[in-house]
Amino acid sequence: MNEEPQLQQDDDNSESTFPNDSENPGNPPEDHVADEPVVDPQADDTAGLRGPSASQVRRLDTRLRRLTRAYLNQTNRLESYLQIVTACQKQTAEFANHVIERHALHPAVEAVDLLTGLIGQLNDQANDLLDAAAHCPMFDPLFGSIAEATRMAHAKCEHLDMRSICPAPLDELDIDKHEIRQAVCTDDPDKHRRVERTLISGLIYRGAVLRRAKVSVYRHIPQEPQNRKENP
Repeated sequence: MNEEPQLQQDDDNSESTFPNDSENPGNPPEDHVADEPVVDPQADDTAGLRGPSASQVRRLDTRLRRLTRAYLNQTNRLESYLQIVTACQKQTAEFANHVIERHALHPAVEAVDLLTGLIGQLNDQANDLLDAAAHCPMFDPLFGSIAEATRMAHAKCEHLDMRSICPAPLDELDIDKHEIRQAVCTDDPDKHRRVERTLISGLIYRGAVLRRAKVSVYRHIPQEPQNRKENP
């Protein structure tokens, strides 16, 4: 008799201890599964295949064009520098060969110039005797040989690019080609530092002066007036 009321009381306590789910709607039951977003793997693959946007492509294209222009400009500058360096090397080699050859051939060139000058003098003397020996045919071969030797000597000098430096009187003094050896006084100011005469001719070989001509020049010395007024 006493056990039944006790069981009924326990049932009431159990119901109060475990409340109904409907009374607390904020707490989901343990066996409830929350709604999650559905992931479509095919959609993700499609997004990956879609690639960069149009603005990104334009930016990349602009940057690529700038890099291309910079590369071409740099390449053109390098080619210009290489051309300049090559031209300088060529000119340096030509100048070095020219200088070495000129110095190596200096004695031979001077000898050729000296012989040419002697042959020219001999030809001038032969021309002076030509009229006197016109009645002597035996001298004709000699004069012909001298004239032919003179022609050959001048042709060889022209072929070797050899030129004599022999300024005429009253020519302007060229310090690069003329060397002053003496001076002649003059009262004419227009003759000052002009060539009076050539003492020894100079020599130019392939555009370079091997030997300057030794010359005499005028030197102007102003003269004081003879009738000077004396101060009272």
